[in-house]
Amino acid sequence: MEIKDRIKSLRRIKASRLIRNPRNWRTHPAAQKSALRTVLNEIGFATACLVRDCGDGTFELLDGHLRADIAEGSKVPCLILDVTPAEADQILATFDSITSLAQTNQRALDSLVESISSESRDLQKLLLSLASSPQVLPEEDQGEDESSLLRDSFSVLVDCKDESEQLALLKQLKSEGYQCRAWIS
Repeated sequence: MEIKDRIKSLRRIKASRLIRNPRNWRTHPAAQKSALRTVLNEIGFATACLVRDCGDGTFELLDGHLRADIAEGSKVPCLILDVTPAEADQILATFDSITSLAQTNQRALDSLVESISSESRDLQKLLLSLASSPQVLPEEDQGEDESSLLRDSFSVLVDCKDESEQLALLKQLKSEGYQCRAWIS
């Protein structure tokens, strides 16, 4: 089965510039806000918000509303998706829901929770609730490390009059230490 890759890029965008999705159905109780604020303060961002490129220079949140609210004045990592508004609605409706279908290996979770220490009472309360709600995680494929795809890339395209000029320029740039390749269009 061929699966589409709808991720266009990873960018860091000021949270206040992200358009909050008016169709977001998730609510965030005070304990969750406090726990997430604690994790962001202690660890930082470890995942990206999902945003739809609206095509006019704006980006609409599909996942990560609370992270964006907490980090209002900061830049947040965002995976920019190339999806239609209808596809965005489907992601908004199913993204967290599909994640919540996973089961829990309670022994492994209990061991993990016991190893974590935090001063935050809300985070401690969250961890205790995780330890007291039995559920069995399916094995996950490790996949390939594609983190290099998430780094910003800066390129220069130079039009050459012919192949010999292209090869000469390529050789010169490589001798100067640039990572480059020939491109024919």
